Amino acid sequence: MATDKASYRNRGGILQRLVTAYKRFRYFSRAGSNLVVKRSAEFRMVKHAVLEVGSNVTIQDYSFFQLTMPEPKVFIGNNTVIGRRNIITAKNRISIGNDVLIGSDVQIIDHSHGMRRDALIRLQKAEIGFVEIGDDVWIGAGAKILMNVTVGKGAVIGANSVVTTDIPDYGIAVGSPAKVVKYRA
Repeated sequence: MATDKASYRNRGGILQRLVTAYKRFRYFSRAGSNLVVKRSAEFRMVKHAVLEVGSNVTIQDYSFFQLTMPEPKVFIGNNTVIGRRNIITAKNRISIGNDVLIGSDVQIIDHSHGMRRDALIRLQKAEIGFVEIGDDVWIGAGAKILMNVTVGKGAVIGANSVVTTDIPDYGIAVGSPAKVVKYRA
């Protein structure tokens, strides 16, 4: 049987294993077996940040993780794929379940900027929340998952959708802002 070099399941050769081993040691608080972190994946983290992943996790090329003040924690479950050019930015907590497929160019952000009228925007502090993504979720390319959102178990988020409110279990949500249009059968 031929190997599919384009598949996210391709664990790569010795160079890929060395890259993963280095990044695992350097950035991850805990990582299960069979982690794959592509060479161009980038991590910017404060010293006390927590980044934990389960087994069989793949982090594709050009993904960017920013874990910054005050108490950033990112948890990623087993058998989850973080697609190419994803941006995951945490100031508090982002939790991604098991068996989650995240397409390319997705952004997951647990905070927003202050927008009060009584102060210049550039002087306002961040508003900090959370993001919770359940098991067996598929997030389409270009989607944005914003703060204080729970994406339920088995949900599907359509390409380029912007999720600003909770999505129920098995809901299929599309649009900007994302709305549930039907449920998985």
